[in-house]
Amino acid sequence: MGVIVDGKTYPLQASKDIPVLHSGTAPSGSYNYAKLNQANAVVEKEPFQRHLDENSGHTPNEFYNRTWNTQTVAELPKLMDNLPGMDRVDSPLHAKNQIPTIYLTGDQAQIDLMHGNTTLDTKVTLDMHFIETDKITTVKDIQIKLAGRSSRWMDKLSYGLKTKKGEDLFGYRRLKLRALRADPSYIREILCFDMMKSMGLPVSGASYTRVIMNDQPIGLFLMIEAYKSNWYKNEFGGGKKLEQGQGATYQGYGSVSDLSYFGDNLTKYDGPYKIEEDADKEHGGKDASNYKQVMDFTKFLSEAPTSSDDAAKIWNEHIDMDSVIRSLVVEIIAGFSDGYIANANNFFLYDNLAEKRLTYLAADFDTTVGNTLVKLADMWAGNYTQYPGFTMRPLTQKMMQVPEFKSQFEQLLHKASKQLIDDAAIHPRIDDLVKLIREDVDWDAALPKVNKNIMFEGFNASDIDNMFKDLPPPLYLDSIKDMTTRKPMDIDTAVYKPSDHISLPGVTQWFSRQSKAIQDYFTQHPPST
Repeated sequence: MGVIVDGKTYPLQASKDIPVLHSGTAPSGSYNYAKLNQANAVVEKEPFQRHLDENSGHTPNEFYNRTWNTQTVAELPKLMDNLPGMDRVDSPLHAKNQIPTIYLTGDQAQIDLMHGNTTLDTKVTLDMHFIETDKITTVKDIQIKLAGRSSRWMDKLSYGLKTKKGEDLFGYRRLKLRALRADPSYIREILCFDMMKSMGLPVSGASYTRVIMNDQPIGLFLMIEAYKSNWYKNEFGGGKKLEQGQGATYQGYGSVSDLSYFGDNLTKYDGPYKIEEDADKEHGGKDASNYKQVMDFTKFLSEAPTSSDDAAKIWNEHIDMDSVIRSLVVEIIAGFSDGYIANANNFFLYDNLAEKRLTYLAADFDTTVGNTLVKLADMWAGNYTQYPGFTMRPLTQKMMQVPEFKSQFEQLLHKASKQLIDDAAIHPRIDDLVKLIREDVDWDAALPKVNKNIMFEGFNASDIDNMFKDLPPPLYLDSIKDMTTRKPMDIDTAVYKPSDHISLPGVTQWFSRQSKAIQDYFTQHPPST
């Protein structure tokens, strides 16, 4: 690598510890970076000029062929105050104005083994360098493995990162790198995290990062926090040990985990649900994480009061209903097709010992904002009771029989349709995100992909019919067939253009249609008071 200043090339030296990072000295002035051959001749150069801040004697850490280093990015409006039990730590993990680079270095043979055997749970130990414009943070001996379920079917894979005990990255030990491969807009997931945050809900932060492993660029990823390890003290304790301790967290794991009561046999809950995080040792550890909280809650739900004056109070003794109602409103405005309502999936119940009740958490937002496994027309009905799955789920069925909860849900859904997903509220955020990631999306799309075992490659309609012939309702086969046979599209088309796909409207098309449909419905049927 080299830098060209006033037509003269100055070679740069690769760092010994971080070989993708190059440095050197050159006169001040307008400049651009170049790739050099062994004879230090230019073989490629940036097609634009950079300008050094006149008050600085050195450049920031800059990524090749990016026309900017930092940007100002609009955020969504804050719709609701945080839940009272939240106390999120102030961590610099998620950069709002830049895209850091994660450089992972280690045994290439182990990396190849992980990438070549996606059905295995291969764990690889690597060193991580987190490169921002103004600093570099190094964490040694992190453990990386493939993450997700359906994401392993893609040519670009998702990863989980775990630091060793006593180490962390800005306070977090467990992180996920989401590949965003099913979303040509690259912004659906981060917008869902934004909406959860706007609603004052406990949720992971989210930010973009580039990933490079040894000498191989892997692509652009969304970095989020896993609901494991010290996430709970960071979210509920300001980064300090939780005074009342940490209970277990259970994950709803798909279609049958709809919070139906299966009777008093604990083993029946092992499978539909999984233990995401054990209780801390002071509260029984693995021995206390035995699905009893799930069984007890589903039993309560099956016989919960709905019409008594104290019904809402009794419900809130078992679960924080604000966490439930706000989350389910986001599921509808953001079009979750693989969440609790549509697929009894991707939700968590946290045994919140400080409040002596459960807290509802949502996660995994890849099939959202019209990127759908269910019928798009029903999601856009405006009438929330027509939203796929709404009248099927025990929790939504029962809670809407409680007048206080029905009123709270309808009023918040109406408010969100006007103040959170209408064009004036959400378009500035969308536009700035597209501007932020555009160059990296082009880079990501052009990179060779590491997974050669792609699930649907070469499939025809008959293959897909056979594979998904026993779909549980309301999953919709035509949407899934459309999803698995879609052709690649550029970011502008994916975000801004109306689409004929029944599994993928444009992002702005989704929000405009959903906002109007919900408002039109409540014009005809005003929210309960």
